[in-house]
Amino acid sequence: MNGRDGRILSIDLGTSRVKVAALDRSFELDAEDVTYSSQTDSSGRSEQRTSDWTAGVASASTAIASRCDGVFEGVVLSAQMPTLVAIDADGRVIEPAVTWQDARADALVTRRLDVLARSRVARVAGTPIDGRYIIPMHLRRLGDEGYDPRLLLSAKDYLFYVLTGEAVTDPSTASGFGNYDLVARAFSAELGELWGISSNLLPRVEAPTYHAPLTRSGAQLLGLGVGTPVWLGAADSVCAHYAVTRAVPDATSVIDGSSTVIITSAARDVDHDTVLRTPLVEDTIGVELDLLATGASLAWLAGVLATTTGELEALALATSDPASSPVRFTPYLAGGEQGVLWRSDLTGEVSGLSLATSRSELALALFEGIAFETVRCLDYLADHHATGPVVTLAGRDSALLGPALIAAATGRTTLAARATSPSLLGAAMIAAGELGWTSNLERVLTWSPLPTLDARYLDRLSTRARDYLATTPRDDRRSR
Repeated sequence: MNGRDGRILSIDLGTSRVKVAALDRSFELDAEDVTYSSQTDSSGRSEQRTSDWTAGVASASTAIASRCDGVFEGVVLSAQMPTLVAIDADGRVIEPAVTWQDARADALVTRRLDVLARSRVARVAGTPIDGRYIIPMHLRRLGDEGYDPRLLLSAKDYLFYVLTGEAVTDPSTASGFGNYDLVARAFSAELGELWGISSNLLPRVEAPTYHAPLTRSGAQLLGLGVGTPVWLGAADSVCAHYAVTRAVPDATSVIDGSSTVIITSAARDVDHDTVLRTPLVEDTIGVELDLLATGASLAWLAGVLATTTGELEALALATSDPASSPVRFTPYLAGGEQGVLWRSDLTGEVSGLSLATSRSELALALFEGIAFETVRCLDYLADHHATGPVVTLAGRDSALLGPALIAAATGRTTLAARATSPSLLGAAMIAAGELGWTSNLERVLTWSPLPTLDARYLDRLSTRARDYLATTPRDDRRSR
């Protein structure tokens, strides 16, 4: 298994696309991605077909395998979460999968859990609970015709199940069910009773380094050999943070995607009622703050303005007088937030509009709103946990406006890296460590310079950020 020409196949099942890459010992990537869509509507629905996932995985992985010389020493997984995949008595999916963007179970959680019950969930599971967790999603579906599951999985668990035949989850993904005990490192009987959930519905919990052999059907799907080890891996944000901390051990990671995740290692005990605690790869606990509709908001505005997200960033950078723009954009387009603000009632708002407002000002206001919400989270972490630099992970084609705004608004050391998928890299590092690939892992991320912003704008940016944070909503959990 330690052949010098070996490769790892890393698979990241994201919210809008699956990314697959072959990585050699120098961590050079040969990558493919396949997009798929979500079915959404005004009710808060966000669903996907698992058949789209597996078709995308098959297309990308077989294309890579066909052009790569040498042996694949293993496969490793990362994925979006929490996303519900229900399996019936015959081992088939009860379509569709319900993604983490689905808000329809929020009302169920409000009805079922009073303040004391919410506190119990937060104490044991480390999460201020809402409807975007697998168990509430499942409970909401119980009235649907034909819905009679025998197994509940998240997206990565499902892919592992398809490839190996084993129903297994890792701690970071298990924390998205709503009943995982962070201390016991197992699903909680106490919270199972609270939710009315049988443990028979739940997968086994193993470490991210757990692996099982690729089955014949799994091998056919990927175009690899039967018996190739498949590592369980971890949640996408946790894998991305793992990649960062191999290079900068004390970093706070800001990971951009459909959402933005801000995550760092917990320096001390966490107030469990206020923030999300997340199991990290190395069996420690992190503090995670999630902004649910950042990349998705940028894609939305790009669509409204009939442009692309890349061109939207260029528009924002081209704003003629950014320091004087009165436009403010609160980016709560997912119908809620899970950051320092953990609320399901938030909606996006644009203010300061006039007949003179330009497309560039709208674009800049949205980038500012996302950056300032990130600053809100970084301020909290700086007060309670984080002391190291901020490391921002952006898309390969990003002009890095977001990281530049964060650096200017906070005054903190901010490093930026562009990556096809930091989750792919972090997951591959898990497998690489198990295979004994110890060199080059600390040099996988390459730092990029931040763009130069207008001097007068820079002088006012910190004030703009503080004004924004002073006039946007506060966390209302204490009053519920």
